[in-house]
Amino acid sequence: MKIGVFMGGISSEREISIKTGTAILKSLLRQGYDAYKIELNKDNMLKAFIENDYDVAFLALHGVFGEDGRIQGLLDIIGKKYTGSSMISSAISMDKDLTKKIAISEGIKVPKTYKVENINEIKSFPVVVKPVIEGSSVGLYICDNLEKVKEAILELKGKEVTIEQFIEGEELTVGVVLGEPLGVLKIKPKAGLYDYKSKYTQGMTEYEYPAIIDNKDYKKAMEYARIIHNSLKMGGISRSDFILSKDDLYFLEVNSCPGMTETSLVPKLATLQGYTFDDLIKKVIEETIL
Repeated sequence: MKIGVFMGGISSEREISIKTGTAILKSLLRQGYDAYKIELNKDNMLKAFIENDYDVAFLALHGVFGEDGRIQGLLDIIGKKYTGSSMISSAISMDKDLTKKIAISEGIKVPKTYKVENINEIKSFPVVVKPVIEGSSVGLYICDNLEKVKEAILELKGKEVTIEQFIEGEELTVGVVLGEPLGVLKIKPKAGLYDYKSKYTQGMTEYEYPAIIDNKDYKKAMEYARIIHNSLKMGGISRSDFILSKDDLYFLEVNSCPGMTETSLVPKLATLQGYTFDDLIKKVIEETIL
């Protein structure tokens, strides 16, 4: 079985994708799999999938044209097996507004959300302005008045935007592998906001796992992440993000292809279940080839 590890791509998360793909490839080779790197760019986005020789596509792609269902649809058409979620699951989970609607239908609390055309209905600040289908906190703005909301929307011109109530509280994340919640991790950014810089700059964020929170809230976060993973019929690995406020736990979003460097959040959580990074990669491959 030959495995092509697809990484790079054309999204704003290209650099992170290459780090994820490189770590996955090293793990596959370390475990004796016949695997090789396929780096995507704007010139080979289609032919790289069609012309290369592989039995399984290990998708290490983040963001648009990678994590949003379009690549998964292409692989379905050409009849290639691939890791992670299906086309439909990927597309829905990439859309923060659609995902929140599904969460609500499952009884999971989410922050109040506003449409761009209804910004005059916002009565309480701050609010979070962000693209509907970006990841890694790219293009995220915290706005404490209506003028700043309008400026953020202008900065995000050309992208579909969602606006949600800013919930003060502790940032939590839960990794799920093949439907099994791994544990809860608390994110403690030193700058106060877990933005792109805090995520990817060494030393700017502390991580507490297992998160030291009330046992009731810990179990609720685990259960909510499992429900989101299963409701969206996701495959492989997902990671759901939450805010634990004084009054309740709020679901923010789910990632269908979270970062998988050896220092990323899901591999940290996997250690709580006794899994190594290699164990995670093997589980994903075995799910794909069944």
